[in-house]
Amino acid sequence: MQAFAQQFKKWFADPVESIFAQVPRALAASALAALIDMGILIALVEWLRWHPAPAAVVSYLAGGVLQYVLCSIWVFPNAPKNAASGFAAFTVLSLVGLAITWMAMIVLAEWAQLHYGFAKIVALGFAFVWNFASRKYLLFRAQFDVERQQELAIDA
Repeated sequence: MQAFAQQFKKWFADPVESIFAQVPRALAASALAALIDMGILIALVEWLRWHPAPAAVVSYLAGGVLQYVLCSIWVFPNAPKNAASGFAAFTVLSLVGLAITWMAMIVLAEWAQLHYGFAKIVALGFAFVWNFASRKYLLFRAQFDVERQQELAIDA
């Protein structure tokens, strides 16, 4: 039974190397962050009467905090050793996703006069592609330094 529990933890709780496992996990993390994002967006626009574009920026950043935590501990196995510098790098990479979100909101909600909720969903799709690729290949990439190799040898 303990072997099953360890295997279950390995499959569902531990970070994974395979992109085939990372993509669904990243989608799940993104879905949770999107719920936070959309909830804040709706609250700012509907209740506080903010303009949709700046409200989308604030809500995107709030979702980004949850995203970093989930990516660091659940999606990618190679989180930066220093959480502060990792979060800073994550935030810088997320600024491109934020620009994608901003542009989609302007183009779709402002220029095309589509509902801001629909515009946000489209923006989330485009931003997800950038965010996953940049996180996987730039921030959470495998780092084969001496310390990492030693950790792997100890764990084995």
